[in-house]
Amino acid sequence: MSAALAVCALLAAVPSPSEMRGPFPIMSTPYHEDGAVDYAALAREAQWTDDCGCPGVIWCQSNDAVDLLTAEEKFRGFEACAKAVEGRKIVLALGANGTNATEMLELAAEIERVAERHPAAKIAMISRPPDDARSQADIESAWDALGRVAKRPVIFQTYGTKETPTPSVELIVRLAERHPHAFGYVKEEAAGWEANERMLKENAAKPVMKTVFAGWGGWQWLLQLRHCGSEGLVTERCAYAPILGEIWRRYERGERGLALTEAYAMYRLLIDQRNMPGGLRGYSLYLLNKEGVFRNMVSRQYEEANVTEGGSFGAGRRWKLDKVTLNDLQKKELDLLYNDMMEFVK
Repeated sequence: MSAALAVCALLAAVPSPSEMRGPFPIMSTPYHEDGAVDYAALAREAQWTDDCGCPGVIWCQSNDAVDLLTAEEKFRGFEACAKAVEGRKIVLALGANGTNATEMLELAAEIERVAERHPAAKIAMISRPPDDARSQADIESAWDALGRVAKRPVIFQTYGTKETPTPSVELIVRLAERHPHAFGYVKEEAAGWEANERMLKENAAKPVMKTVFAGWGGWQWLLQLRHCGSEGLVTERCAYAPILGEIWRRYERGERGLALTEAYAMYRLLIDQRNMPGGLRGYSLYLLNKEGVFRNMVSRQYEEANVTEGGSFGAGRRWKLDKVTLNDLQKKELDLLYNDMMEFVK
């Protein structure tokens, strides 16, 4: 009986297609003052994102210095995040990426082992093309292998590196047909208007395709929600989980007019603070500190870059410690914006 219950619990923990929708913010990686990963803060961040009403959360993915983490640090972070969300409704999507397909599959295999150890956590994956992919065939081969390893939903991220080709819509649909248990989810972030055209094609392939997530920080998400069939957002803007959760609540209530527009406008105001310390972490860490999620504003920064993103985009894997500093006027404005956000979502 206990073995049967364990199997049922494991099956129940695999997210359903209906749960793979809405804002899935990518968590910023917290660090101690010496640059070591702060796993306790990472766990708090996952739980806080859930408390804010976001249906999903992601770690570790894309640009947030993710390439400066060792495999062992990622494994330990997977474990901390899975433990943090056990018994919660939120979906935890863990990053299966690599400089090559072998690295990607090693991470995917570890994610499956973490899922087995935490059957009450709803765990999915997210994957960008391997960094060494140079053709559609390279991407298809790698993701086809991933489909044979993954036992749970996998979100395809269409942007990899400057040298990696964008996987075609036809390739994405073909893989979803081949591995329907895992594929059919995509973070669409082709350049400019092309992303919208691709979204329309991807959504036309339903029910093979299940959810098309927006990307690029959500700068077109309102348009894509209303007109392109996008029902999700993947963004490295976890500090704004409260407003992302509010946008989604309004959308799910069927609101498509001014109420949805003003919520989205609040989000854009929050993220469009030019002349603040830059990068995808930058001043956002100040807000995570205000929430008590982070303890500091320390980052690993690529040695040959001026911001925390870059990684396999050409900045290398050597890093240095950096700490975001804000002047009094910047802090005053961020305090006002934070208060506006929290008042808005009440």
